[in-house]
Amino acid sequence: MNKFEKALAAWNDGSLRGAQAKLARELRVSTATVALWATGKRNPSKGYIALMAKLFNMTEDKVLRLFMSASYPENTPRISAFYETTDGVYNADKEAEMLLPQSNSVSLPYLANVPAGYPEFNEADVIEWWTLPRRYAKGAKYLVRCCGDSMQGSVEYDDLCLIKPETDFLDGKVMLVKVQNGYLIKRIRKENNKIVLYSDNDKKYKAFAPQMVQPVGLVVRKITDVQ
Repeated sequence: MNKFEKALAAWNDGSLRGAQAKLARELRVSTATVALWATGKRNPSKGYIALMAKLFNMTEDKVLRLFMSASYPENTPRISAFYETTDGVYNADKEAEMLLPQSNSVSLPYLANVPAGYPEFNEADVIEWWTLPRRYAKGAKYLVRCCGDSMQGSVEYDDLCLIKPETDFLDGKVMLVKVQNGYLIKRIRKENNKIVLYSDNDKKYKAFAPQMVQPVGLVVRKITDVQ
């Protein structure tokens, strides 16, 4: 166990089991966020350091040192900015996170379900974490399973799509979109005030009024024949 996990276990009556989920509930963040802290992929902001200091009955300086490792030496400059909502709750989505020094790799969650609005997703939705070269990931934030140009198909022959969150329709691009009956991965075409969804290997298409389809993300890369 690393220093943070040891502190978590001590706070959770000596057991690491369930400690991450318990801390996530106390801090009102996702368990995925706590998992990122535990694995050293991200570090908490000053606001969360202060809250953990109260929970762990430690000084803020001691909590801060829980996240200092060989890859994050004590003399590394740290970001101390954070944001607070009007009700006094620290907001994980808007906070300025203290990041580890930029590396050539990135860790992405492979999700069982499409998140309604990244970065909000449940830890239960994470099948596993993938570490990929940063250049290869092309700004993607998560992976989802797809089959061709849909979200359904045989598990044995499914593809994995790397998704970069996107809220605008990008003409000519393959995108993950939400429709009334679920999610689709289709190429986008804007035509006559309609959003046309189609695939490269099928002449069939369907046109939607813009309010009937919601862009979720851009497919920046597809990993095929994943078993």
